Amino acid sequence: MKFEDFKACFPYLGKSLYSRLFILHCKNIKTKKERFAVNNLEKIFRATFKISSRIGFHEMSLRKLCRETGLSMGGIYSCIESKEMIAIMVKDMIKMVSSDIIDNALMHSSKMHALEEIVAHHIFSTELLQPWFYFLYFETRSLSSVHQKDSKAIELRITSTLESLLSEIDNNHNNDNKKYRFIATMALSMVQEHYLKYWKYKDTSLTTDDYADETLKLIYASLKN
Repeated sequence: MKFEDFKACFPYLGKSLYSRLFILHCKNIKTKKERFAVNNLEKIFRATFKISSRIGFHEMSLRKLCRETGLSMGGIYSCIESKEMIAIMVKDMIKMVSSDIIDNALMHSSKMHALEEIVAHHIFSTELLQPWFYFLYFETRSLSSVHQKDSKAIELRITSTLESLLSEIDNNHNNDNKKYRFIATMALSMVQEHYLKYWKYKDTSLTTDDYADETLKLIYASLKN
């Protein structure tokens, strides 16, 4: 699947993204009016990413968030109970996206197809949700220890899944070769490079499809070697 096809069926864009976020955290969101909450959540997260990219999430106060969103303090608190709740919501959304990608890929009978889909679709999703992935990478430290562990588990699941697939593709049934772990880690690093240093790629002739293809070529070259 190419990037434009992925984008056309990606369920985490626009109002759909914030509607899913509302459903995921409806127990912690005071207002039960979904339309109202979705609109406010969109304002809150767009403003959060804008402010945190400028001064850092640590320095962002809810008062600054009010000014940036145009919402009252009551409007903010109707959707989030604390500043940390913003980081938790980002973590939970990235976890959902990544889990969907892995679970769907593992439904394929071909291990190679599954590996290629996990890598490419993570690259595609980071293109579409770049501020979300970028924020979580740097702000996992803002979370409590329980949520930090949960955030780190997202990366660990990606690498462990890739490691297992690489071993099966290479017909190593013992899965005891350290190279699979290193290749899986390299693959994740390439995904992270794409969204952490987005400025390096957005104004070049290298398309998102090209980046995914070159990453997969590097993975297979490493496996062969």
